[in-house]
Amino acid sequence: MSPCHIEEFPCQVTVLFNEVKLVAILLVMIFLTVNGCKEQTEQPLKSLIKPKIDKTKTVKQPPPDLTSIQAERSVQETENTYSYMSEGRRDPFKSLLLGLKEKKSGGPTPLQQIGLGELRVIGIMWEMQGYLAMIETPDGKGFLIKEGTLVGPDGGVVQRITENSIIVEEVYTDYYGKKRSKNTVLRLHAKEEGGR
Repeated sequence: MSPCHIEEFPCQVTVLFNEVKLVAILLVMIFLTVNGCKEQTEQPLKSLIKPKIDKTKTVKQPPPDLTSIQAERSVQETENTYSYMSEGRRDPFKSLLLGLKEKKSGGPTPLQQIGLGELRVIGIMWEMQGYLAMIETPDGKGFLIKEGTLVGPDGGVVQRITENSIIVEEVYTDYYGKKRSKNTVLRLHAKEEGGR
């Protein structure tokens, strides 16, 4: 053997070995591709294919029991039914902003439309529950008031009625944004004594 042939033999073996490796790798890739695709495609295809029903063969079934149908419907209705418990909750269909205005929409009373300076105290009475006062408006109408009555256009509230006066508290906001209260005293007008 010549040295030339010895050198060529390992070259041919390595070339042959490389070809075998390449073929083996290709076969493994094809095997994995086919098996991998087979598992993924069988499942969706089975759900898409509907079984064929032979229309020539009809199987007579006994009529369904009405009680079982009603029981199934009631089970379905209870599963699909949603009930809203409104106890302790606001009405979800009412506006939050309009709700505040609706509470005050009763309109001001005649005593709330007239300024405190225009009202005149014409009498104070005492009852078991406390004092009551009679107020007269500029147009001559009289109103009985008690503690807690709303008076005046600025949201005044009767805080206290004494033997000879009514104390009205009005809450307002000053220039600095602080809430302040102002007390106005309406005194009982004594009858004029000049013309006896």
